[in-house]
Amino acid sequence: MALESMRKPSRFMPKYVEKSTGISGWLIASAFFLMLGWFIYKAPVILAIVPVLVAVEIKNSKARKSHFSKLREKRNKDSICTFSRYFDCKSIDTWVIRAVYEQLQNYISSDSIAFPIKPTDNVFKDLLIDDEDFELDIVEEIAQRTGRTLDHAENNPYYGKANVVENLVYFFNEQPVAT
Repeated sequence: MALESMRKPSRFMPKYVEKSTGISGWLIASAFFLMLGWFIYKAPVILAIVPVLVAVEIKNSKARKSHFSKLREKRNKDSICTFSRYFDCKSIDTWVIRAVYEQLQNYISSDSIAFPIKPTDNVFKDLLIDDEDFELDIVEEIAQRTGRTLDHAENNPYYGKANVVENLVYFFNEQPVAT
């Protein structure tokens, strides 16, 4: 194989590039805040809900930190190297392995300490990823980074089984490269 046709190693793959919000996004956000302001003006009792929502969010945040702290203690020696050794890199695209690991890690790492992900992790139960964030954000980010398309995903043998990280890697490995 000619050197020019060889693919770059996964450590040099491009990072995820977030799409700009655009005018329509800003208009929708502005309309939302205008409606919220109108509701507060018409029914100020809505403001009584704010402290309750803040308290619930603080409680959820503490539970989430505790959950990940316990898992991190068990995985203190794990890294992307440990993760990638789980897969046969001769049959699995290394870009897929890295993109899945890094995009999941970017989502769940709220602090500067990177969280070690295992192939056996359940995306929803172990990593506590919201299903809408998973389907609408993370999957799109992985597709962009790997250069894979999500067209005809329902024909993929791993479609509907990507709730485990290992299957997510296999799912993207089976998806065709975007042209």
